[in-house]
Amino acid sequence: MTQTNSNIHEIFTSIAHQYDKLNTLLTLNIDQLWRKKAIKLCHLKAEDKVLDLCCGTGKIIELECIAVGKSTKVVGLDFNKEMLKVGKKRLIQCIGDYKFNLIQGDAMTLPFKDNIFDCVTIAFGLRNIPDKSKAISEMYRVLKPGGRVICLELSKPELPVFKTVYSLYFNYALPVIGYLGTHDKKAYYYLRDSVNCFMTKTQLRNEFGKAGFKHSGFLRLSLGIASIHFGIKK
Repeated sequence: MTQTNSNIHEIFTSIAHQYDKLNTLLTLNIDQLWRKKAIKLCHLKAEDKVLDLCCGTGKIIELECIAVGKSTKVVGLDFNKEMLKVGKKRLIQCIGDYKFNLIQGDAMTLPFKDNIFDCVTIAFGLRNIPDKSKAISEMYRVLKPGGRVICLELSKPELPVFKTVYSLYFNYALPVIGYLGTHDKKAYYYLRDSVNCFMTKTQLRNEFGKAGFKHSGFLRLSLGIASIHFGIKK
């Protein structure tokens, strides 16, 4: 694990048990609406094989299990053991009668064969991966031809007045609120900085195109503070 990976791992370990609570507070629970929109764009059918990367506490997996039915196992992968521990406990409580398998692993080197998943999702995780192009290529590799990738990620609004107001909240208020909730200042300064340094919506769409995805594009959410990126494997 590189030094950068090690630092990110420590951050998520420190906030794992407060992660969902803080996300709800910081987004006024809008993040749950974003996830539901992302799942709709997956066009999941019963028995589809689904992989959720950077699955964290399993909120996307919960929705995917309901979409594919109780006879099909949804697979989640995350590099952080503590987040997976929290996710497993939460999923057992929420959807204990559905099938899921949580794996600790690296999104840049997926432990799966080629062409086996109908859909790959990733929510609020791509910007935490050191080599994003490699991760996107891995998503392409494990998808079946015609399979769909869905990436939900924070982004920057573009409307001038709203952009200014949101920037003040995101850059100054959010780290303070995050610190009060977790007593971990670096975690929410990292969140701020990772979003500010992340690709633009257009750049990310182009990365999906370079990996081979066709019909790649994005859908702005909540005036652009989040986006859903998508593509289909040729």
